[in-house]
This record gives sequence, structure tokens and C-alpha cells, in this order.
Amino acid sequence: MYSIEKRYENGHDEAIWAVDWFRGENENENEGKIVTGSLDDTVKFWQYDGTDLKLEKTLHGHNLGVLSVAFAPSGKLFASSSLDCNISLWDFETTEQIRKIESGPLESWTVHFTRDSQHILTGNSDGKIEMFNVETGKKEKSLETKQKMSLSIATSPDGKWIACGSSNGLVSLLDGEGNHSKTLEGHAMPVRALSFSPDSKLLLTASDDKHIKIYNLTDFQVVGSISGHSSWVLGVEFSPDGTTFASSSSDKSVRIWDLATRTPLHVFAEAHTDQAWAVAWGSQNKLCSVGEDRAINIYSIS
Repeated sequence: MYSIEKRYENGHDEAIWAVDWFRGENENENEGKIVTGSLDDTVKFWQYDGTDLKLEKTLHGHNLGVLSVAFAPSGKLFASSSLDCNISLWDFETTEQIRKIESGPLESWTVHFTRDSQHILTGNSDGKIEMFNVETGKKEKSLETKQKMSLSIATSPDGKWIACGSSNGLVSLLDGEGNHSKTLEGHAMPVRALSFSPDSKLLLTASDDKHIKIYNLTDFQVVGSISGHSSWVLGVEFSPDGTTFASSSSDKSVRIWDLATRTPLHVFAEAHTDQAWAVAWGSQNKLCSVGEDRAINIYSIS
């Protein structure tokens, strides 16, 4: 069954552009913590108990819209980045802000933790990826992508790759040390979202050209080009077992895809009343999406 299990209207006062979901080892597969970021300048921390979504705290750490949020793989921290050129680090247990990192002078369009949770990666308008130490807040490296504005970042589960999607439609692959390795072509417009498969063998890319590409990371070739959305594809993410993936779009829909056949398993055609900005899996059977309509949706996927 595919259904919208819970729709939380007016989750924020303005558009919600970012979401992430974290489930601890001791939690039921249908539970977890959800963090959202909005153009209302706030970050919100939610508890999903399997049936209901409850707001635990509204966090005020930015002066302008929040563009990206991410949980650390360790489960000890989460981060948010904003148009105010700052990254906020938050403690998972207390939800208190523990550090503010100035990432400027350019906006931080995306924020992502390295797999060891020791560093934060952020992309900005000059195309570079800045690497900050979580403990000190200091910038340790400035990684060259050889592209224009960095809109999306992902790290492979095995720690071997950093991927960066650019406004010019190209995707840069950097090795685990941050050295530029490959440039992946295939899109004609900005790449808004990226996701590595759980086995680190594939990379999904979502673009304003309405397409999703699948790249094989053995020979770095496109092994799938998927169409179906009628407008920009804004979000994409592999499911935990890697057999399916979800996408969200400016066409207001959220789609669930079968990796093997490259075909949709289900289309939530009117998932949102405006642009669907991002998706995040909580488990193989639970998915969350957020949108311009200020709504947060929880889906049952089975």
C-alpha cells in the first residue's frame, strides 16, 4: 500500500526547503527524529512515533532562510545552513546550538557531514566545497570542484567519494581526501540533489532538466536516464535497502521508483499544492517530503 499517512499543514510559517530523518539503533523502524528548515529562518525538530508527528522544538539560529539541514551519521549532531552565510551546529539530545560557523561571504546552499561525522561540507556560490572541523568550527580545506555554483553535496557510505552537483549541470566527483577525480556529464540544467546507493556503487542525480540520472561508479557511465516529472526535479534519495528511490519535483508530485526496472512504483501526483522541495527516508517503509506549501508529509511505502 502506498499512502500519505500523515500530512502536517503549516509546519513552518513559510516554504520548507529542507528535511532529514534520523532513526536510532534502538528505535522502531517506523519511528525517528525529523529536522526541517524553512525560509521563515527557523529549524524545527520533530518526533515521529509511528503514527503522529510532534514538534519538539523550534530552533532560532539564523537571520535568513534555511536552505539545508542534515543529521550527522553518528546521531550526536545535526546542522543547518542558511542564506545568512552561517552554519549552525545543534546537539541532538538537547537541541541546543553548540556552534555557529561563518561560511561566508557567500551563501551556504547545502550542508553535509562526512561519514565519520568529524567534518561538515558546504557548497557555495563560487563552486567550491568548504570543509569545516566539527569540534573547532575552523575551515580546514577548500575543495576545488572545477564547476560553478555548488547546489548539492553527497558522500558515499564507504567514504570513498564526495559528489557535488553544480548550477551548470555537471557533477564533480572528489575522492575521500577531497581531490577532484571525475566530472560526470549528462544534465543540461542545474543539479539540485544527489544520493549514493547504500553499497556506494551508484549515484543518483536530480536536475532542473526534469530528469534523474543513474551513474555507475565503476566506469562512471550513465546507466539510467529517467523521465516522468513534468518540471524541475528538486529532491532524490535512495531507500535504505537501495532497491527503490524517491524523487520530488516542482510539479508538486513525489514519486517512488523501482531501481531494477527504472519505472515508477507509485506516483503521489498531488503530494503538495506547490513545489515539493525535498524527500528523506526514515525506513524502507516510511518517507517524508516537504514543500513550498509549508506542509510536511509522511508516507507509508509498502
